[in-house]
Amino acid sequence: MQTKRTILAAAISLLIANHAYAASESVQDQTGTDNVADVVQQGDSSSVNQRQNGTANVVFTEQRGVGLTTESDQVGSGNISVTDQSGSNGSVAISQDGQYNLATILQSSVGVGQSAAISQAGISNLAYIEQQDGAGNAATISQNGQRNATEVFQVGRLSKRYTGVQNGDGNTAYIEQSGSASADTEQTGTANVIRLTQDGFPYGAYASISQNGTGNKATLDQRSGGRYSSGDVALVQIGTDNVADVVESGGFSSFSFTQDGIGNVLTAEQGGRSTSVVGRSTGNSNRVDIEQDFDGSSLVIDQNGTANEIDVVQMGYYSSGTIEQVGTENYASLVQTGAWDNVQQYDAAIMQNGTGNSAFVTQGP
Repeated sequence: MQTKRTILAAAISLLIANHAYAASESVQDQTGTDNVADVVQQGDSSSVNQRQNGTANVVFTEQRGVGLTTESDQVGSGNISVTDQSGSNGSVAISQDGQYNLATILQSSVGVGQSAAISQAGISNLAYIEQQDGAGNAATISQNGQRNATEVFQVGRLSKRYTGVQNGDGNTAYIEQSGSASADTEQTGTANVIRLTQDGFPYGAYASISQNGTGNKATLDQRSGGRYSSGDVALVQIGTDNVADVVESGGFSSFSFTQDGIGNVLTAEQGGRSTSVVGRSTGNSNRVDIEQDFDGSSLVIDQNGTANEIDVVQMGYYSSGTIEQVGTENYASLVQTGAWDNVQQYDAAIMQNGTGNSAFVTQGP
């Protein structure tokens, strides 16, 4: 008799447990002011769909399981949407239209395939995404308006991807990635700022930065953890008084750039074996400073315009540098230094076409 009771109790417990963690669906639709929607789900393939229209509304979602989905849509000002999701193959999408809104996505997993997306339109909005561990994670942020801010943290040694677009004035984007990472960022407008930090160890990293407008600034720090871990950077700045500061650390890294406009400034430093720089600067009063700190580095830069300046320092043997300038009163300086005095290790070429140009080449150990 006791055995039958034990078996029956075990069966009931198993039934309750399976029911408790089965897929569930939650839907909320709220209109007005100071509304709160709070959902907690535990179970695979569960979903949340929330809609709020009004002011000072709050959405909070917590999910645990595999294959989870959350969608949050808020219209109005001063709204907050927060999702905390744990498990592989989860997805979160938040949309906000208005002013002074906050969207936060937290995802963690030892599995694969997390995706997070935030879309905001308005003024002074903040989008925050944090993805911990896992592989194949993806984060996307789109912001339209003024004084919006983006913060993204993707942590872990396996693959991850970020895509960000900001349109407007006075927007800022801060992105930090570790592991095999790629980032594609775009800003259009005035006085926008991008700061991107990548630790590409052990599989390398890729970064693309595009800015179009006036007074924009881009800062990139890409480190690959050794002489042979490659990193790639592509920079495009179009407009006036834009500033870019790029640091690459890792072997076989490449940096390509285009600056088109007036008064733009570019500073780049590469450390690692066999790095390369290829770039083009078009316009007036633009300045380019490049330093390459290891052997086998190469550089090709083309400037077209008036009163442009190029300063290049290559510190390592078997380096090559080519500079071409077309226009008036341009300045070019190429310094190549390294060891091994008895080896033909330098290759330098400066070509200038125009009036009042000056060029300097220094080669030596």
